Formats: sequence, structure tokens, C-alpha cells
Amino acid sequence: MTRYACLWVEHGEPVAPIESVRFDDSLYRILGEGLTALTREPRTLMDPGSYARRSLCLARLPGALVEGLRFTL
Repeated sequence: MTRYACLWVEHGEPVAPIESVRFDDSLYRILGEGLTALTREPRTLMDPGSYARRSLCLARLPGALVEGLRFTL
């Protein structure tokens, strides 16, 4: 995952820009022992390829609160 305009923050102050971030975790751990809670209402995510044409692809998923998500900078 690459994010632009993301900053490393220490003690509430920006320290340095973050150029790219890699998830360093497994889906099994995220949806298993790391999963703390799910939202009650699902959110509809539309197909991002539908900007140029009509697409009926979508996903209705709840939000997830995950404890201890692991990243590599």
C-alpha cells in the first residue's frame, strides 16, 4: 500500500514523511485473534472500475477494529 501525504508522528508531532507502507500481517491473524469488533451496519463498497461504465459489482462489508495490525516501513 502506498499513501501520499502520510507522516510519522511521535508524541503528537509530525517527524518525517512515510513513502510507502507494507502490510506485514496475515489475513488469518487479522480476522482471527487480532479481530476486536465489527460494526453493526455494513458499508457498501462500489466497484472502482465503474467510473467509466455501469457496473453492478459491489460488496457490503462491516468495518473491522483490529488490534496490533503489523506494518513494515
